[in-house]
Amino acid sequence: MPFASQRRALASLVALMSCCLALAACSLLPGNQPTTLPTAAVVPTTAPTGEDEKYTCAGIPDSSLHAMFGPNITIDTYPSSPIRASECRVEHPDRESIVFSSEFWYVYDDSDPWYFLASGREESTFTFDGIDGQGEARTSSPGAEYDYGSTVFTCGDHYLALTINHGSLMAGDMRENLIALTQSALPWLCQDQPIPGLDKTMEQARPYYAYPTPLPSPTPTNTPNN
Repeated sequence: MPFASQRRALASLVALMSCCLALAACSLLPGNQPTTLPTAAVVPTTAPTGEDEKYTCAGIPDSSLHAMFGPNITIDTYPSSPIRASECRVEHPDRESIVFSSEFWYVYDDSDPWYFLASGREESTFTFDGIDGQGEARTSSPGAEYDYGSTVFTCGDHYLALTINHGSLMAGDMRENLIALTQSALPWLCQDQPIPGLDKTMEQARPYYAYPTPLPSPTPTNTPNN
């Protein structure tokens, strides 16, 4: 190759490298960093069954909550629940508030499971093959300023409600995590299997007032002597 041609080729190569370096530098400037939003769940769709598995929240594996929020969270139940651990909450060390909550119970007297839930603007429905039930998700858009959302899945008059607050502290996609966690609960929510951590089925745990036609109040077994 003639010397002049070599110089032109070398100059072109140097110019190309300069452009690449300039683009790379721009991409590293504050505010110009690419954002990769999670699109998949980190929660397994099948609940673990090992003897060492822990269910601080009845029906909700601790391991799934740790997968979403890390190992340093605090998992607690509401002591005022009608039955032990039907309601549960998770607190994160980086927030002085609840980042996750769950509740399973029964639809009766026109009760609305959505009444106290945080609802994002993105609304969608979901179902599972072979399950006679319906789910609804109301989550915030990925990257939205207010990153929260909830799902409710209902089988007959059993329901499971899940809520995430401060989604920026969570690994994985909010909607997909909630749906995967719901799917892992289907055996006890919809298929009459015992609730892990409670060892009762939904029907065995049903209180007298939560039937479609309420049963009479139970008669006290101990009556004072006259």
